[in-house]
Amino acid sequence: MRFSLILATVHRREEVENFLLSLLGQTYRDFEVLIIDQNKDDRIGSILPHFHDLAITHLHSPIGLSVARNAGLEHASGEIICFPDDDCTYPPELLENIHRFFTENDYDILMGKTIDKQTGAIVAGRNESGERELSHFFTLGSSTTLFIKNIGDTRFDERFGIGGIFGSEEEHDLVLRLLKSGYKGFYNPNIDYVYHPPSDLDYTDLERIKERSVGLGAFIAKHWMSKEGFLYFFKYNIIRPLSGSLIHLARFDLVRSKFYFFKWLGIWKGFFKYFGTKNETRI
Repeated sequence: MRFSLILATVHRREEVENFLLSLLGQTYRDFEVLIIDQNKDDRIGSILPHFHDLAITHLHSPIGLSVARNAGLEHASGEIICFPDDDCTYPPELLENIHRFFTENDYDILMGKTIDKQTGAIVAGRNESGERELSHFFTLGSSTTLFIKNIGDTRFDERFGIGGIFGSEEEHDLVLRLLKSGYKGFYNPNIDYVYHPPSDLDYTDLERIKERSVGLGAFIAKHWMSKEGFLYFFKYNIIRPLSGSLIHLARFDLVRSKFYFFKWLGIWKGFFKYFGTKNETRI
């Protein structure tokens, strides 16, 4: 099976170069790279001649992570689609492991964990070490480690993701829609992991925390009329962030208490904001 690696990028050059270098070391070689360039200059074009051994298609699109990924999907020829970040790198045996998984197992989606190369700490996706099937209630992973077999005509909702109206949750919305349509998914952090720089999350930057939670609230609102959406609503809008805030307040940890409170506010903000943009979707 052939892989199509869809890489959206803006404002980065060295990081993209490092990613391409990691591809040169892959033990599985049947893949193409679709670079969706959102820069106004030629920083990406200037490095591509150094990677003539890779099958690279250089495309351009307007700003927006989901916009770029949808543009890449229109040109992808592989049976397995993945969406590396422009500042991640792949371990040498990643694509070989993923290929073996899809060859030996009857699944359509594989998700894993994103880790710091130096420490091994998880920096994105679920903080779980065990394997399990994805379900309508278990879709949280990282798009960096999202691999989809035979995606068909399904596309990202362009309101979600960096550069969109809601700055996150684009991959979770996509995966949930695929699962609802009959796709089968699996979470395996032991074979599906990608290197990525550590998160720059600052627990004291409350406004940023709130804005980063808007996407989750919008995701919940989009699926509100389903049993999955109701469960997410009950979990995140009612219980989890607010409980976390109260628990840390009881421990006199005001920093964490404020963090969870502002996250809760952001979820509600996104929840109500979604309904004002309901007719703007492009998927």
